[in-house]
Amino acid sequence: MILEESKSAIDLNMNNRIEKYGYKSISVPGGGFVTGFVFHQAVPNILYCRTDIGGCYRYDFENNYWVSLIDHATGDNAWETYPLAIALDMQNPSYVYTMVGDFRVNKIGFSEDFGAHWIYYDAPIIDENGNAAAIHGNASGRSTGERLVVDPKNPKVLYLGTMKHGLWKTIDGCRTWTRLQVAYPEKDSEDNICFVEIDPKSEVVSGSSKRIIVATNGKKGSLGDDIRGQSVYISNDGGVNFNPLKGEPEPVLGGGRDYPGYVAQRASFMGKYLFISYAAYNVGNSNWDTYGCDFGRCYDGALYRYELDEEGEVIQALDITPENLIDPDFYDKNSKRRLGYGISGICADSQSEGTLICSTILAKPDTIYRSTDYGIRWEPILSGLTVGNIDFNVSYQRPEYNGNASLIHWMSDIKINPFDRNMALFNTGAGIFMTKNLTKSEQGEAVTWGCCDDGVEENVHLNVYSPPSGEVKVIDIIGDYGGFVFKDLDKPAENTFANHNKDRWITAMNADYPDNYSNIIVVAPRGNWTGKTKGGIIASFDRGENWQQLSDPFGITEEIDEVVKSLKKPNVTAGWVAISSDGKAILWAIGDPLYFSRLVYTEDFGNTWFKVKVFDTKGDLISKEKVPLKVMADRVNSEIFFGFGDNINGKGFYVSRDKGKSFHQIESPNGFPEVNLAGIDGKQIYEIRVEAENEGVIWMAMEQYGLWKVIYDNKLNVFNGVKTSKPNDFIKGIGVGKPAVGSNFKSLYTSGTINGQYGFYRSDDEGNHWIRINDDKHQYGDIRSISGDPRVFGRIYLATGTRGLVYGDRI
Repeated sequence: MILEESKSAIDLNMNNRIEKYGYKSISVPGGGFVTGFVFHQAVPNILYCRTDIGGCYRYDFENNYWVSLIDHATGDNAWETYPLAIALDMQNPSYVYTMVGDFRVNKIGFSEDFGAHWIYYDAPIIDENGNAAAIHGNASGRSTGERLVVDPKNPKVLYLGTMKHGLWKTIDGCRTWTRLQVAYPEKDSEDNICFVEIDPKSEVVSGSSKRIIVATNGKKGSLGDDIRGQSVYISNDGGVNFNPLKGEPEPVLGGGRDYPGYVAQRASFMGKYLFISYAAYNVGNSNWDTYGCDFGRCYDGALYRYELDEEGEVIQALDITPENLIDPDFYDKNSKRRLGYGISGICADSQSEGTLICSTILAKPDTIYRSTDYGIRWEPILSGLTVGNIDFNVSYQRPEYNGNASLIHWMSDIKINPFDRNMALFNTGAGIFMTKNLTKSEQGEAVTWGCCDDGVEENVHLNVYSPPSGEVKVIDIIGDYGGFVFKDLDKPAENTFANHNKDRWITAMNADYPDNYSNIIVVAPRGNWTGKTKGGIIASFDRGENWQQLSDPFGITEEIDEVVKSLKKPNVTAGWVAISSDGKAILWAIGDPLYFSRLVYTEDFGNTWFKVKVFDTKGDLISKEKVPLKVMADRVNSEIFFGFGDNINGKGFYVSRDKGKSFHQIESPNGFPEVNLAGIDGKQIYEIRVEAENEGVIWMAMEQYGLWKVIYDNKLNVFNGVKTSKPNDFIKGIGVGKPAVGSNFKSLYTSGTINGQYGFYRSDDEGNHWIRINDDKHQYGDIRSISGDPRVFGRIYLATGTRGLVYGDRI
C-alpha cells in the first residue's frame, strides 16, 4: 500500500502549522465482526460491507482490496464508524446510504460518489424535545439484515427500521420521516425492527413499491408470558398497512427458556417465493432484544419458504430447514425440532433459478448449505474442517493456532454476486471469507473459501508500544486476539501471543518491558475461547518469539484466590502488569477493576508471589479492598514504581521505592484533576506514559483537563506537576518519541483538539508549540493509544478502536 500523503499547508485561522505525513496500516487482517454485505443488483462490481465498530468498506474488484469509507471520521465523530445498515440506490449506482450512530448521535449518511464523501441527515425525530430515533451499529441484534432500504422503483423513498422506535418512511430522500404501523391485530406497533426488505419484482402503488417485508423482535405481538409473538409482517400497499405473515414457525416452549420464540434474521426473494431464516436464542439474563448471534447459543432455528400470490397472500408456508447433518443424533427434549442452532444467512442465486445458499448461526461448526431446487434438498458445501476447503491465509487464524479447529463463527450473512455466480462471501466474527468457485459444488467438487480481508482493519487496539532497541518495532495490545509483535511494519501480523503448542492467548490490557532489556516482555492476557490457554501473566525472553506462563499467586488471600480462579475460565480479563527497569521485579494488578488489594509482586518470575502493601499519607496501612490502583515502572530507576488511582481530594498518586513491595500515598500535584486514573479497557480514559531515559518524568493525557507533565522527585519524595497545554485544548492520548536533531526534548504526540482544531499533533518543545501532522482525510476515528518511536524521529503509532493499528511518517 502506497503512503497516503497529507497536504502541506498553513492553517492561518487556527495558527497551527501542518507538516506532511503519510499513514499506513500495520496490518492485523481478519479481525472484528463484519456484520453484513450489500451488492448492487443492477450494476456489476459494486459491493459494500459493514462492520460493527469499524465503519463501512467498498470492495475494489480490480485489486481485491477493501477501501475504508470512514478514514475521515474524527475521534469526536466516532459515531460515523458504527453502521447498522447500508442501502444502495438501484437507479443511481454511485449513491450509497448508511444508518449510523452510537445512541448519543443518530444519523443517516448519504454519499453521491461511492462513499468518498458524505453528508448526514438527522434520524427521525421521535418527540417534542427533538430527540432522534436511536441507532447503534454495535448494539445487540446488529447481526440481522439491513434496516435501511431504498425503494428500487423510487429512489426518493426509503424505509428505516430502528431498534427502539419502530419503522419509518421518507418520500423526500431522508429530509422528513413518517412512522409506519407494524402491529399484530389490536396490539401496539412494534418498536424493534430486525430488517426491512422490498420485493424487487413488486409493482408500484402511490409512487412506492407495493410489497415490503419487515422483521421484528416479536415483543408487541406477544400474547403473554414473555413469549415472542409474530416476527415478520408484510405490506402489499406500500407500507400503509402491515399484516402478519402467515405460517411462521410456532414458538418452542418449556425448558426454562427466556423469551422463547423465533426471530427472523434475514430474507431473500426468488420469483414467487420469499425465503426467511429464523433463530431462537437461549441465553442467561435475556430480554426482548437478545436475538443476535453475539448473545450466546441458539436452541433452535428454521428456514421457511413462503409462496406468495400476485396480491402478496401466502399460498404455502413450507419448512425447508436443512437437516441437522452437523450432529444428526442431537435431540432437545424440550424442542419439536432437531437443530440446536439457528439459521441466518440466506441468498438466492439471481442467475440460476431455484439455487440458494444458507448458513447456520452458532452451530458447532457453522455450516453452509446449497440447494438447487428452491430449498427442497440441501447439500453442505462448508462445515468446519471436514466439508469444503478453507484457505486460512491469515497466519493467526490457522487451525493449529486455534485449538485445531476452524475459528469461523457468527456466520450471520452470506451473499452470491448477482453478476458472477462463482463468487460468494460470508461474514464472521473474524473477518470475511470469499470463494470464486462456488459452482464447483454442482459437479460434486469441493468449494474453496479464503480469507478476504485486505484493507479491512477493524480490531480494537487498546495499547501500543515501541521498544528502544532490538528487532521488534511495535508491541500491539489488542482486543480478542491478545497482541502481536511486529518486526516489519509492512508485513501482516504473525501468530505471536501463543504458547509452545501454538495456542493463542487473547485480549490483554497492556504490555511492559525494561528499556535496557527489551528482550523481556510481560503481558497479562485472557485465556482463549477453546480453553487451551488460561488467563494470567505470560513472559517472553526473546522479544516475543516464545512465551511461557508464570505460576499463579495462590494462597495469599481468599480474594486473590477467587479472582485468579476466575481467570481460568475463557475470556476473563487478567488485569495489568508492570516490570522494573532492570527486569527483576514484576507487579500484577489482578482482574478488572484494578484494586490494590489484588496487587502482587514477584522477584523470581512467578516462582513466589507476595501481596503488595499500600500505605496512606499518614503511613497507615490501607485496609479497604476496593481502592483503585494502576501501576507503572519508572523507566530508569529499578527501585521505583508509580501507582495511579482515584484522585479524590488529591489522594490518587502513589510511589514505591522498594521495587514494588510497598506503595505510599503521596499528595498529587497542585491543581491536578480529581479523576480515576486506574481505568483499563473501555475505561482507560486517560493515557499515562512514563518517559524513557529520564527518571521520574511522567506524561499524562487528561482529555478536557489537558496535558500534564508530572515529575517525581525521589530525594524529596514528592510529585510536582504542570499543565503544559493551553486552556480548552483537548488532549486525548500521549506518546513519547525520539527527539528532533539538536533538541533536548523528547518528541510528544497526541490526538485531540488544539487551538480549536481536531487532529494528530507533534510537539518538539514539551507541548509549548504543536505541529499538526495529519489532514481531514486521515483521522481514523476512535484513538485508544498513541506512541512515538524512540528510534525514528517523527514517527507516530496510533492504536485505534475503529481502523486498526496505524503508523505515520514525515514525508
